[in-house]
Amino acid sequence: MANLFRLLGLPDPTKVRSSETRRKRATADPGPQDGDLHLDLGDQKWSEMTRRLTPGAERSVIYVKPDLMHRLPLEGISVPLSRGSLVIVDLGPLVHMPTQRDRCRRRVQEMAERLGLHAFAINEDDSLLMVPGAMMRVDTKKYELGIGDYDQLSES
Repeated sequence: MANLFRLLGLPDPTKVRSSETRRKRATADPGPQDGDLHLDLGDQKWSEMTRRLTPGAERSVIYVKPDLMHRLPLEGISVPLSRGSLVIVDLGPLVHMPTQRDRCRRRVQEMAERLGLHAFAINEDDSLLMVPGAMMRVDTKKYELGIGDYDQLSES
């Protein structure tokens, strides 16, 4: 069995010498004292080590809504979609403009088709659209979103 402390990069408390005895606290300060077997995980060195060991995010969720001129800023969205990001398009601000809303919906559909992807309506009035990026799966029967290969989603 792997040592949990070693996995986390922390000193193993079982290897501390048993001859060391804890001194009584000289102050009423509840914080760490000299000689305590205490690790301050808020210390900067732990943050730096965690930052080095944690890989950066490769995918993201992009939220798009119409600008002040009621246009969708879809320029450049195809690059993150091809890398696997998820795009959510909010057409809610166009509720009073059905023609412009339909035009924006068609633009999103055309963009998705050009990339070989599908656009899905999330809500009943089709004001929220979702375009899953490359290598994302959507189970249209159970409405589950998954990441990975194109095999079946796990049964749960």
